[in-house]
Amino acid sequence: MNILLFSRCTSVINRFLLACIIFLLFNSYNLKAQDAHYWTQTYGTSSTLLGGIVIGSVSDLGATYYNPGNLSLTDDPNFLFSARVFEFTSFAMDPADPKISDVTTTSFAPSPAFVVFNITADWLRKNRVAISFLTRQTMDIGLKSRFNGTANETYLSNEFSLNEGLTDLWTGITWSYSFEQKFGIGITQYICSRFFNSRHQVNIKVQDSLSNVSALSGITEYDYYNIRLLWKAGIGFTFEQIRFGITITTPSVNLFGSGSTDINLSGAGFSNDTASMRNDFLVSNLQEDISSTFKSPLSIGIGAYYKFGNFQIHLASEYYKSINTYNILMPKPFESQTGSLIVENNLVAAAREVLNYGIGLEYFINPEFTLYSAFNTDFSSYEEGEQTNSSFAKWDIYHITAGAAFTISDLEITSGVATSFANDNVEISIIRPTKSGDDEITFPQQPTEISSFRIKLILGITF
Repeated sequence: MNILLFSRCTSVINRFLLACIIFLLFNSYNLKAQDAHYWTQTYGTSSTLLGGIVIGSVSDLGATYYNPGNLSLTDDPNFLFSARVFEFTSFAMDPADPKISDVTTTSFAPSPAFVVFNITADWLRKNRVAISFLTRQTMDIGLKSRFNGTANETYLSNEFSLNEGLTDLWTGITWSYSFEQKFGIGITQYICSRFFNSRHQVNIKVQDSLSNVSALSGITEYDYYNIRLLWKAGIGFTFEQIRFGITITTPSVNLFGSGSTDINLSGAGFSNDTASMRNDFLVSNLQEDISSTFKSPLSIGIGAYYKFGNFQIHLASEYYKSINTYNILMPKPFESQTGSLIVENNLVAAAREVLNYGIGLEYFINPEFTLYSAFNTDFSSYEEGEQTNSSFAKWDIYHITAGAAFTISDLEITSGVATSFANDNVEISIIRPTKSGDDEITFPQQPTEISSFRIKLILGITF
């Protein structure tokens, strides 16, 4: 049996008005890009100005993340505070239907920080130890759209709202050891704390020319936290004109976590498409204290650096293994209040394999002043075609960075601008789909071309 709860009513509700509201809702999904992209965030001072293309050449405390083996090969700063102060984002949608107007939204907000404490002691000798705190992913969305009006002798009252929040915090301790300041090995152990919540809601009321009133509503809500471990190991080699390095990041090891799911779908007054009968329905279920699981992939990175004259060129690439479809939250199947359907409301994820690459350039004007530029890819891990509902960010992002570093007394200050842009054709559901065997609950989808542009203003201080 195929249950098209929301698709069934689109012949009653004016498609044009419904699609407009879908587009208004969809603008929030640009913020989900960080949930399916691995190179969105950058860490460290000069590392950030080089777009993170420093696996083989990192020379600041960003080594705790990019290549732990290089930590023992860096200079000896004791503390690093690296913050991208503000982030401006513009997101535009060009619907496939020419009758629907384009939609453009903008936002301006602070970006997350990266902090490292380098532990120094005589007894450590050639060993280096550092503690780091970083925000790996972050998201905070709130959107509401409302419409009241008449079209084709039908009065519509539509309301859509979306609220989503995500924070993924990594706390790491890094150990590194150097051999004659030419060869370094190291490893960082991370404790990863992930917090996620989302609530999508749709309410539609329709009055036709005969004053018959129909109502349709839908709510899906997911909430969870998860604690996991992972390790990142690295090897670094440094010579007078050449440096290179290799890193490997383990898949995460799930420790514990918990969450809840809520689904409430109902309709009254709509007619079945294949019969002259009313087709009222109710699907409602709340489950709490559900064990959560979150997976991050195995990755292997390689990078190199070459110096000629006042120029330095940095190259890096990183491969991320795919992740098979799995359940972040897996509540028990339940029977719908009408129709005796067995419904699953799992929060499902998957990831395809990704290979990112980039190039960075440095130009030394003098010992106190250096210019930087970089370009790198940020391909999406979204697994198209899988029955997943934890992300829709299938578009690829490209990053361009430019900036400078200068020294004042004992302070090294870095500043710059990073731009990111993306473009793709996508389809989006108002409410995430859920599936149970051959029974499927689907919702209206509308194709559209999306384009995104983001500017990050960068500031870093090392002392």
